[in-house]
Amino acid sequence: MRMPPHWLALFLSGLAVLPFAAELTLKLYTKYIRKRDRLLRSDTQTGWSNTPNLVTMQINAAGERWSIQTDQNGQRVIVQNPPTGQKILILGDSLSFGEGVNVEDRFDVKMLSSLHGTRIINTGVMGYGTDQEYVAYRNWKHSLEPGDRVLIVLNPSDYFEVLRRRVFGRAKPYFEKVDGSFVLRPPSISPLERWCDRSFLVRAAARFAVGSAKESFPEKLDLHQSIDIINFVLGRIREEAPRGVRVALAHQGTRDFLEPKLGLSSTIFCEFADVCIDLDDVLAADPAHLLPDGHWSASGHAAVARALVKVLRD
Repeated sequence: MRMPPHWLALFLSGLAVLPFAAELTLKLYTKYIRKRDRLLRSDTQTGWSNTPNLVTMQINAAGERWSIQTDQNGQRVIVQNPPTGQKILILGDSLSFGEGVNVEDRFDVKMLSSLHGTRIINTGVMGYGTDQEYVAYRNWKHSLEPGDRVLIVLNPSDYFEVLRRRVFGRAKPYFEKVDGSFVLRPPSISPLERWCDRSFLVRAAARFAVGSAKESFPEKLDLHQSIDIINFVLGRIREEAPRGVRVALAHQGTRDFLEPKLGLSSTIFCEFADVCIDLDDVLAADPAHLLPDGHWSASGHAAVARALVKVLRD
């Protein structure tokens, strides 16, 4: 039995409208029901970056609400000192971004009250490895002047991330060894990744399609290779720092991660920094300093701020 022309036209019109209706429904559900906006967007250099001009609310691992507001650069908005004096350029991942806490509780904001006349440029992005932080550094180092500082925040996740070529289903830059030296390769961002940034529907379909598919990652963690890459990156940052700019390294996880596995001391990376701060004892002083997922709690950020101020103020 053939469908009457007017019913066929109505049916085809419905099919044409369906994707737009689904897109709108997903957008409204994500924004107003789940109250979660897209935190990241594709970036041709770093693989992904924070969404600029974002205002949203999240729930951390402890079930607490925390807010995110970003500026035109995708950095969380903070109350800054006047644009004079020294700058601190912070390179890091979700810990530097302040995942799980309101920005006023983040370590760098806590430091500002003790570092008068200092401005913060916090480039932390969730999921970044030391390799991506180096790419971000190259984009910001031109703004540094004599007397400024670069603060690198290193933690155990970096040993994994520098070996990966994809994270969160997104491509990332990576270092590959060629003729005995490391070469930085750009991220291979697919058209699908770019489309996912524009469409909630496509992003949901892509997640369903890949399901439990494994991301590109070595079957066995090669810590020696991780350390070689991190050493190389830290050396490049130190070498490329403008004259008169000092490099500080705040590291976590050496005692509990590297030392038991490889017998390495907490000073393994300190040769690449003018100032080296071990955060293991600082964070281990109180279990409340860490959220259930390992991110720093508000008290953890405050403890880190106190430890950093002691050395950065000199």
